[in-house]
Amino acid sequence: MDSASPMTVLAWAQALDWLLLLALAPVLVLLFRRMRYLFTKVAPVGALMTSGGPAPGQMLAAHALRALDGTVLAVGGAQPEGTRTLLLFVSGTCPISRKMLPIAQDFVRREAIDLLCLGDDTDAMQRDLVVRFGLSPSRFVNDPEIGRELGIDKLPFALLLDASGRIVAKGLVNNREHLESLVVAGETGHVSVQSYLDARPRAA
Repeated sequence: MDSASPMTVLAWAQALDWLLLLALAPVLVLLFRRMRYLFTKVAPVGALMTSGGPAPGQMLAAHALRALDGTVLAVGGAQPEGTRTLLLFVSGTCPISRKMLPIAQDFVRREAIDLLCLGDDTDAMQRDLVVRFGLSPSRFVNDPEIGRELGIDKLPFALLLDASGRIVAKGLVNNREHLESLVVAGETGHVSVQSYLDARPRAA
């Protein structure tokens, strides 16, 4: 009797383990379904579009602005190269801007987009960004007027222009997915990824 007692205890312990696993299974199924529901409701959002300044779809007229190296370049309007342009508003005092610059450089290189950095800071601070990230001073404009005209009040902020100078999409950006959302917004015909998801809620 004594020799059978440990075996009986072990059998009961195993039975209890199986009962616990069977009881846990429906809980895991419900949890999985809940997570799927949450992922559907909390869809990946794109660049957050603000209400100020010209809206996507409008033309950005050419502005003659002076770059850090002294050359005058046209911001907006039709581009001779016939390429898309990413206007990226950054500041040397903004840590997210410093994080985004190398991401943006790699992004435009892969997407064959022209990068033009703009800002409203001291020239010394912006030149430090140019040196630190290997930017071209001829592609960096430090001018407060263009930012005010476009309604830029938070950084980093990006506008994607097509070859004609039309604003394809715009918004606050703090990661690569936000930059990609500007391109996706233009390809889908929606002014932002948010409007695309509102029109097709199951697209998430």
